[in-house]
Amino acid sequence: MLKRLLALLVFIPFLMVAFAGAAQTFSGLQADQPVEVTSTRLEVFQAERKTVFSGDVVATQGDFVLNAKQLTVFFNADQSQVERMEAVGQVKITQQGRIATADKAIFKQPEQVLELQGNAQLQQGENRIVGDEITVYLKENRSVVKSSGSGRVKALIIPAKKQDGAR
Repeated sequence: MLKRLLALLVFIPFLMVAFAGAAQTFSGLQADQPVEVTSTRLEVFQAERKTVFSGDVVATQGDFVLNAKQLTVFFNADQSQVERMEAVGQVKITQQGRIATADKAIFKQPEQVLELQGNAQLQQGENRIVGDEITVYLKENRSVVKSSGSGRVKALIIPAKKQDGAR
């Protein structure tokens, strides 16, 4: 039992940091890779410094893929940098075999914070973390998983299989 608890304590921060890669993709760590966004509609609101992609949105950069019903990108005052991105509606983020899903995802660029809200789930292989809200603080290398009301946070950790002949 103690070994499982230790594995859980070691695995959760690793999994959370792994999913932080999704947020880091848009923070410039893959700045050398092009970003492609496809959707059924694109609206640009110059005065509000935002761009809205809606209808089967797919955003890709390298091995990072974001799917959502809508993606809104907010820019800074001179519209030279992204301040915040909000993906809404059946949000799914995949990267290198890791999957994050939620009703809504918000990435705050200056703070380097990724929030997954509503039915938030992180999965890598069979391992899974579920809560109502998952927040990843990239600068602090820290994550928080919350559930509201009588709900509970759930973590399913599957031990790595032993190699043949290993004991």
